[in-house]
Amino acid sequence: MENCLAFRKIGETLSNRGLLTKEQISIVAKAQRKSYALFGRLAVSLGFLKEDDLVKILSELYSIEIVSLEFLYIDKKTLTSIDYNIAAQNLAIPFFIDRRRVKIAIADPGDLRAIDVLNAGFRGKKLEFFIAKETEILRFLEIMKCDGEDIERDPLLLLNKIIFEAIESKASDIHFEPAENLVRVRLRIDGVLRVLKTIDLDSWARIRSKLKLISNLDITENRRPQSGHTRIYLAGKIVDLRISAHPGIFGENFVARIFDLSNGVSSLLELGFSDEDFSRLKRVVSFPSGIFLIVGPTGSGKTTTLYSLLKEISSPAINIMTLEDPVEYQIDGVRQLDLREEGILSFADGVRSILRQDPDVMLIGEIRDEATAATAIRASLTGRLVLATLHAANPIEGIRRLLDLGLKLSDFVPSLIGIFSQRLVRRVIDGKYKGRFPLAEYLYFSKGLKKNLLETGDVNLCEVDKSFQDSIKEALDSNFTDLAEIKRVFGNAYI
Repeated sequence: MENCLAFRKIGETLSNRGLLTKEQISIVAKAQRKSYALFGRLAVSLGFLKEDDLVKILSELYSIEIVSLEFLYIDKKTLTSIDYNIAAQNLAIPFFIDRRRVKIAIADPGDLRAIDVLNAGFRGKKLEFFIAKETEILRFLEIMKCDGEDIERDPLLLLNKIIFEAIESKASDIHFEPAENLVRVRLRIDGVLRVLKTIDLDSWARIRSKLKLISNLDITENRRPQSGHTRIYLAGKIVDLRISAHPGIFGENFVARIFDLSNGVSSLLELGFSDEDFSRLKRVVSFPSGIFLIVGPTGSGKTTTLYSLLKEISSPAINIMTLEDPVEYQIDGVRQLDLREEGILSFADGVRSILRQDPDVMLIGEIRDEATAATAIRASLTGRLVLATLHAANPIEGIRRLLDLGLKLSDFVPSLIGIFSQRLVRRVIDGKYKGRFPLAEYLYFSKGLKKNLLETGDVNLCEVDKSFQDSIKEALDSNFTDLAEIKRVFGNAYI
């Protein structure tokens, strides 16, 4: 039972946040005196408070992390490591166990008696407590009660397992691919798709509905593409899932892109660039104004590199703003705008809008059209440093892409700092692929190059400062990767 101090803190906090009125608090308090139930639980049961809000408040008051059991897979051995009666009486579920530690989800972190009972039940192990919604704990208690139910026979728990395994294996995407008689599940790990399992069509029907519900997609629509997202909390990790549904001949294909927000933005040094490439990138953010482009295909790490550049220069002395679709990671000290959530119609409109916010540095998620390109360039000509991505294969193609959008060389060459292209390749350690690092090709625009381009209009005059051939040779000579991986990423074009 909550003590008086906890009651006052919870009631006061709920009132201050505008989640409960004084009248509602009074009603809950009277009900509590009759039933001796938990204050928060009563507020939820009376319909005054959402369970999500209660969990967040308790997390703050008791300084305890949230775990979402809705998306967590718990194997039978872990689940039954505690007696059912003890778990039910204390509304607690173990979700991770090894030789030294046990992680436990509990509904009431202020119940010291329950915590003592649980500690006694796992003598010799260190217990780590997390808060979870009571409804989610009750669901796993029902599974325990069945004693021996195969978790993978429950489609929604199978989805939990897939998401959990994807996050644990550091996958960037989960693919659900319907075929005639089954659904194939693949994970993209270090840029390569690997089959995880297959799902029967009956289970897939429930999993598909769940994916739509959690990402706020139209559950009745299956003939047009849709996209949405959800945020989940997994034992100290905050994870965003960006879910895309697209019609196919055997039903909708789903891809869930995974963003592990708990890791934050890597520093430029941590990305693994060579010393030369690192120095070149660092030089970019020393410019007070101009435009710098990173080009490459989807999944080549363009946005990650730009984020790391922003992290290098983030300071209370400058105003950094981003315009993205969507915002992938949050950066301390940077004002980030999501194109969709802000109701902005286009990148061009967004750039014009944030220019009124007096930015020193701007990041534009992607230059897609002439209007966005022209607006970004105008911003760079008025004393701002502009960083942006562009879909092109390499720096020279980046110039041609701007020309294809309808710009003239005289529009963008004067303010162009450089164009940087990168690809991610798997690193070889002890004969195995472990993680990825970037290989780069780039072109920086000196005064002489700008003069020649503007006088001749000949793009073929441009020669990159460093080519992919140079980067590949360095990586192979240093045994950072192997020829098979280079061919997988680049084909035979640079061999």
